[in-house]
Amino acid sequence: MSSAPPRVPPGAGVCAIGPDLWYRPEADGTVVVGLTDAAQRRAGALAHYRGPLPGRSFRAGEPALSLESEKWVGHLGLPVDGTVVATNPAAETDPGTINRDPYGAGWLYRMRPRVPADLEARRGPVL
Repeated sequence: MSSAPPRVPPGAGVCAIGPDLWYRPEADGTVVVGLTDAAQRRAGALAHYRGPLPGRSFRAGEPALSLESEKWVGHLGLPVDGTVVATNPAAETDPGTINRDPYGAGWLYRMRPRVPADLEARRGPVL
């Protein structure tokens, strides 16, 4: 697993992908993906996070990771077709990291989109 992406404040290149996920482009062509603040609040205190396997390719929407809270259990997929490059070991060890710092230390995974333009087409507001 790779080291954590650099911490950036909200609004520094972090864009919404629908109501639940955000992404931040990295210089190497990968993107870091996380749960939005609104989504983690709706889910409540997270008790379990199992990230996608690095090196595995997924189709958009195919279940790739699992999250569990007191209120909710669910699987999330990648927003676009691509390959997972890394997962966040800190979030797997302490899922509360996602609640405490969803746009920084609480990122979920880093991926390489198969077609980067597909991600830009889904881009929502800057958070």
